[in-house]
Amino acid sequence: METGVFAVILAAGTSSRMGRPKQLLDWGGVPLLQAVIRKVLDHPFSEVIAVIGYRAAEIQSAIRIEDGRFRWVVNRRYSSGQSSSLLAGVRSGKGHSSMIFLGDLPLLEGETIRRIAEEGISRLRLGDSSEPAVVRPSFRGVPGHPVFLGNCRRIDWVRLRGDTGARGLLCHVRNRTLLPVEDPGVVMDVDTPQAYESLRLLAFPSQE
Repeated sequence: METGVFAVILAAGTSSRMGRPKQLLDWGGVPLLQAVIRKVLDHPFSEVIAVIGYRAAEIQSAIRIEDGRFRWVVNRRYSSGQSSSLLAGVRSGKGHSSMIFLGDLPLLEGETIRRIAEEGISRLRLGDSSEPAVVRPSFRGVPGHPVFLGNCRRIDWVRLRGDTGARGLLCHVRNRTLLPVEDPGVVMDVDTPQAYESLRLLAFPSQE
């Protein structure tokens, strides 16, 4: 992967549907967010940023990452919606392109991460090198994450508002691709206690 692609993991929410911080749910003996961070660090991103907000001090205390590429960004405005965390992460990153991950997608496959990054870099080379490029995975027609944002400094972030992330904003990027993948992990998030138990059983069947 080219130098200059940094990763942003969005994990600042209040976990209102879960009823407790899902960042700290047990996932094979480690906090869920720690498992996601480690998965992202398996790839050669120039840096990996985890954006946290709600109960940030507790999360930082529970999760220790020994990798010089990793750092925390605390979004004090997390209650205003996911868009504020996305903006905080992208603005703090050092590089021209980014990959946006969600902190509650633990079943995402490493090969999928590689494919999206490579497709994004390829799209930058084929298109206008000064224009933004977007690559988003889809599983059976359902868009998911992570999302590659090429030339992310050239995206008009001023329009970003609320809790819808960048969907409305990125539809204005001309060079955008929906990449079909055979990886249900791109859409399998841990939002509710029921989802947590179901996904944990998929990931660790021997523990039941």
